[in-house]
Amino acid sequence: MGLREILSKITGTAPKMSLQETELQRLVQSGDEARRNREPDHALELYQEGLTLTKSQGYIQGQEIFLGQIGALHTEQGHYDQAEAALNEAMTLASQSGDGLRKARALLNLGAYTLTRGDLPQAQRYLEQALELARPTGDATVIGLTLGNLADVFLKQDNPSYALRLLNEAVILVQAVQNTDQASYIMGRLGQAYLGVGEAERGRKFLAQAIRLSQQHHQTDQELLWSNALADQLYQDNQLTEALKLYQRADVLAKQIGKQSPDLALHSLLNQGSAYQKLGENTLALDFVNRALEQARATENPTAEAMALASLGNVQRGLNHFDEAAAAFHAAIDLYSTKAKNDTERTNATIMLGNLYQEQGETQKALDSFEQAINEASENDPNGRANALRRIGTALHKQGNLVGAIEKWTEALTLFEQNNDSTQMARLLCDIGAAHRALSGINAALPDYERATMLLSNVRDPGTRGLVLSNVAILYTDLGEIETAQSFYQESIQVARQLGHRRAEALRLGNYAWFFTMTGQANQGIKFLEDAIAISRQLDDQLLIAVQTNNLALAYNEVKDYRAAESLYAQALAVADSLPEKRWKAIFQSNLGKTYLAQGKVDEAMALFEQALPISRELNDQETIVRTQARIGEASLTQGKLDEAEAAAHEAETMARKWGYRKGQADALIVRSGVARAHGDNELADRYLREAQKLYSILHDPMGAQLARTLGSA
Repeated sequence: MGLREILSKITGTAPKMSLQETELQRLVQSGDEARRNREPDHALELYQEGLTLTKSQGYIQGQEIFLGQIGALHTEQGHYDQAEAALNEAMTLASQSGDGLRKARALLNLGAYTLTRGDLPQAQRYLEQALELARPTGDATVIGLTLGNLADVFLKQDNPSYALRLLNEAVILVQAVQNTDQASYIMGRLGQAYLGVGEAERGRKFLAQAIRLSQQHHQTDQELLWSNALADQLYQDNQLTEALKLYQRADVLAKQIGKQSPDLALHSLLNQGSAYQKLGENTLALDFVNRALEQARATENPTAEAMALASLGNVQRGLNHFDEAAAAFHAAIDLYSTKAKNDTERTNATIMLGNLYQEQGETQKALDSFEQAINEASENDPNGRANALRRIGTALHKQGNLVGAIEKWTEALTLFEQNNDSTQMARLLCDIGAAHRALSGINAALPDYERATMLLSNVRDPGTRGLVLSNVAILYTDLGEIETAQSFYQESIQVARQLGHRRAEALRLGNYAWFFTMTGQANQGIKFLEDAIAISRQLDDQLLIAVQTNNLALAYNEVKDYRAAESLYAQALAVADSLPEKRWKAIFQSNLGKTYLAQGKVDEAMALFEQALPISRELNDQETIVRTQARIGEASLTQGKLDEAEAAAHEAETMARKWGYRKGQADALIVRSGVARAHGDNELADRYLREAQKLYSILHDPMGAQLARTLGSA
């Protein structure tokens, strides 16, 4: 507000400005312009000149104005002693005047200063006094600014509901007087308040509006503030690509301003590093995390240093630098235990260390870390305990102890449920469903996946939605619900792309390709698999490369390009030797055996089946056992070994029926039909074929139509 407007409000009139008043207004406006142009020394000269002039004229109100501007400028520069002295002098002058509005303005300035210093109780007292004095005057500008600052206090005190009430009142005032200077500030705080009460969409909307307003009115400091705030929210929502764009814009703005809060800068660096790491861009992530670590140490901020070390561990883990990652996690844990005392973050870092050990195949060290995390988690950190229990379940699952895994996961699920954490519940139910499926079949998993799907109505995290839909799509494919499955595949891929999650995109493209291959559209499957493998190679994800190369071989097998299939299986098996889990090699060997069988290479196929089956039995991988036994039955039937064929196919069919694995059951029935026909029992052979035809048809497998033609012509 200019000097003339302030004078008008004080006197209640709008007198013609004198030469002295014109000069004072020029000094205020020029000083404000110098501040906007990042020329603090020049701004201070102009304000001091104005203060000297008002003192020589005995103009008390003018002195208060210039003292307020000087105090605000010193606050921006971190010169807190000079700021406090100027603002207290203005407060003394305003109090002597007996004018409520002038005193309210001085209290507002003191409240804003105290808020910057982090003294929230004192800031609240100043601002509440200012609001009480300003309301009777009807001054929309002072009332609006006071409401905005007071709302900021309540936001910092984790009381967003009350802040929202204050800000909604402030919006009305700002709009009434068309105060463009305040508009972006109020809209930004309103956005933060809506985020605080859980209305993320409205919060993001108001923050975006605040950014636009600050750009329109060249308020670079406001644009920086709200760009960082919106970037933080997008980061939390896992919209990582969009978050990074805003962080990069904020970095440009910070350089223009020439100064940024050290805490804000550290926070930005850490989040950018974490975002790049989640996106698989670990080399870029390393640069940001190292810069954050360097800044944390330079400012002697142990909490930030511990956070940076934990992030560094994750990045080094992504780069497959095991020793460096372990050292970073250990250093973070030590800091959280000593200088940066934080039980919750120490628990998280201990879990991350356990994850690292688990990925390296050091299962006992991983379990020890997870147990340590459970023992050290405070009673106020149920999510920490739940996350550690979840990781123990994952370790047990990889060991083949599915019952133990489900037990730990169920205990974790109860803790997440007590904390109303629908996001983690939905994710964990997918793990539990997969274990129930492996133990007892598809139907046993259905309740877990259905519950996870129902929880999505309470989940705002798009990443979790994509994960659940991707898992449920696979289940629905096996149940023959192909229209629903296809819709879920497509949405889950779209979510991964929107979030910039390249690994999730590669994984889901591969799953979608498998869907096409299983439903007789192998050429379409090949297209999607080639896209998936290209991404997996960019990420250097050896597991995905191996599995997807195997699946590509399966697709080529379906189109009868056996030479291409054999070459791809060889590539997949070469990678499998470097993977810590033995199950993949057994799967790939069994699939290659299928291709050999299709070419009449029965002995070579049988040799692979005999290598794969013991491993699958050891790991209780029932799906692979069923497939391999059905193929052994087919090979034995080709060799005329009817008893061996029937025994293998019968075991496969019985296990598949119990497990709800329709495809495996149908494949086994085809073999049993062949055995029955070889024994001259055509009636039994046709009965097996009819049952297989029904199962294939449910799954939309082209074998269903082929068998229908065969049976129709029989």
